[in-house]
Amino acid sequence: MKVLYICTGNTCRSPMAKLLAEVEADKKGIALSARSRGMAAHEGDALSMGALKVLAEEGIDGSFHRAKTVTDEDIEWADVIYAMTHTMAENLKRGWPQAADKIRPFAEIDIVDPFGGSLEIYRRAKDRIKETIEENMKGEAE
Repeated sequence: MKVLYICTGNTCRSPMAKLLAEVEADKKGIALSARSRGMAAHEGDALSMGALKVLAEEGIDGSFHRAKTVTDEDIEWADVIYAMTHTMAENLKRGWPQAADKIRPFAEIDIVDPFGGSLEIYRRAKDRIKETIEENMKGEAE
């Protein structure tokens, strides 16, 4: 399965989702190809320090990540597209109506952007992302 995770700047939520999903898929033996992108990314920006730290607490190295803005090719590539907020999902559907059937909110409740927040705010975002990924992957390996 090819999954595209999208947030605003591609330095916090969607890269955390991509990296956490890859780890979870590997644990469950699920074939996953994942990308993360931003709606308004500053191309080449590194992961935020908070995201790097909370991923490191999970044993995940995010130092290689560089922000990228979502493109037509990304939308076409993906089997499913998860937006970190409901508003973002609706904006994506307006921008790419041909892909509306594969665009959905990542979680029932929006994942709040932790950018600029405390390490605890980043942990809460990471924990919500991780829980949502685990829930979404339940039954995939069965």
